[in-house]
Amino acid sequence: MLVRIAIATLLAAVLTLGSAQEMCASVGGTATIAQWSEPGNLNPLIFPTQYDTNINELVFARLIRPRADLSFEPDMAESWTVSDDARTLTFTLREGLTFHDGRPVTAADVAFTVTSMAHPDYAGGRFAEISILEGATEFREGTAESVSGIEVLDERTIAFTTREPFAPFLAVVGGIFVLPEHVYGDVPVGTWQEHASNRNPLGSGPFVFGEFRPGEFISVTAFDQYWEGRPCLDRLIIRFGDQNTLLAALLAGEIDAAPVPIDGTSSVESAPNLDLLVVDTLSFQYIGTNMRGPILGDPAVRAAIAHAVNRQAIVNGLLQGYGSLIDTLFPNNHWSYPTDVAPIVYDVEEARRLLDAAGWTLQGNVRSKDGQRLALRLFVPTGNLVRERTAPLIQANLRQIGIEVEIRTMDFATLVTFILPREADGTARAVTPEDFDLFLLGYGITRDPNEYLSYLIPSDMPPNGFNFIGVDDPAVAELMLQGRVTVDLEQRSEIYREVGRQMRDMLAWIPLYQAQDLYGVNDRLVGFGPDVRRVNVNVARWSLR
Repeated sequence: MLVRIAIATLLAAVLTLGSAQEMCASVGGTATIAQWSEPGNLNPLIFPTQYDTNINELVFARLIRPRADLSFEPDMAESWTVSDDARTLTFTLREGLTFHDGRPVTAADVAFTVTSMAHPDYAGGRFAEISILEGATEFREGTAESVSGIEVLDERTIAFTTREPFAPFLAVVGGIFVLPEHVYGDVPVGTWQEHASNRNPLGSGPFVFGEFRPGEFISVTAFDQYWEGRPCLDRLIIRFGDQNTLLAALLAGEIDAAPVPIDGTSSVESAPNLDLLVVDTLSFQYIGTNMRGPILGDPAVRAAIAHAVNRQAIVNGLLQGYGSLIDTLFPNNHWSYPTDVAPIVYDVEEARRLLDAAGWTLQGNVRSKDGQRLALRLFVPTGNLVRERTAPLIQANLRQIGIEVEIRTMDFATLVTFILPREADGTARAVTPEDFDLFLLGYGITRDPNEYLSYLIPSDMPPNGFNFIGVDDPAVAELMLQGRVTVDLEQRSEIYREVGRQMRDMLAWIPLYQAQDLYGVNDRLVGFGPDVRRVNVNVARWSLR
């Protein structure tokens, strides 16, 4: 029989509480929040960063959305069914859904969105997520005219069929924002990244896109026809900029909510009209490596770097205790984290021993081998002060073991041009050893460990996906593929834990720390409450006192 995920209880609760407007502490007004970097792209299918997603969550909507425990509840889909063989998911849309321009949202729009991710010209980095669909690979390779595993049953009903049982497919669907076919359908998929909609997106979410002033802010306005009821706020402004500038604006009352740098916690705590929110996250910071070259392709060098960096000093000093160490690439508060993973111990002598054994000999202050100096470039994106301040500490730590590090600071958009490089004509290309050496970034799970797939399988090295580090390990790839088709949660957990153990040994990603997020919120903003889903939790019900 089919398993139906009904929402009668949810509807009853909503009816009991009354209309959406009655759930607002007040109606109207403009709130201003902040983030530390402006988005680079507002097409949610083109290499979305967290800064992009923060905006996309306001403008676009999905079939389903995550709860705080990362299970799912209805969004634009009022219900869904799962077939007995666990291969077919069928979603039924709510009645009366519309995009912001008044055009109806239909199952055809959903089909168009997902099909576009398999288009031969699509270069947005997310094909791996839906490659399990029947016919997706054939369509991408040009041997089929459509994706056979996507079937529009009627205007409100769509079915997805996978080649085999696929445990994370519900999470995949939960991460896809639906695009309007009447806007994107006339634009060649290969040109989406340059299309004007990247600065003026149109969706069906709680807010209508308003204005984008680069370097300053984005504004959105309430969507009157949003299925869950018009948002309480009339307008929401998202400012971006330097952390200290935004903190000053928060303290001055110009911003209602903003992330708070570690150095600003005491200022927020002492402000009579501000509260400091400490939020556990599912993200962490790491040193990324380019394993294609002779230096970082040497596992001894990667291991030496890991042992030489004093990560606890970063947590104690730069984070002031708002965080913890992490020893592999999964967040330590997620079910995929292997609690028995070997800890990465700070041990300068062990780091030196590893380099000595691998033939990296000290010549003056810098080691060399076969005429190659052990000199590396560390690319550091701006926007996160703790991460920026980590760079010179890493530089000093590695100097102790004979590794020379040159720090190159740049904005995130510039970093992307190195780790996801393009030819002069704008087409994506493969990463080379010359593109980068080391970089500092953060990552984490938003829905399911399968999100790491494109980062860890050889077929998804750029230009095909996100494996810019160059992980090429058959055992890891096989485990990641097993995790996709294993339905039993405990079995899946052990698969990903083993991935975590093997990636700990490989140290392609050198984990640093898992920080807690800090937010300052003005008393006048009601309902603001970030959690592991990030900042926009319940945004349609935010209001002002």
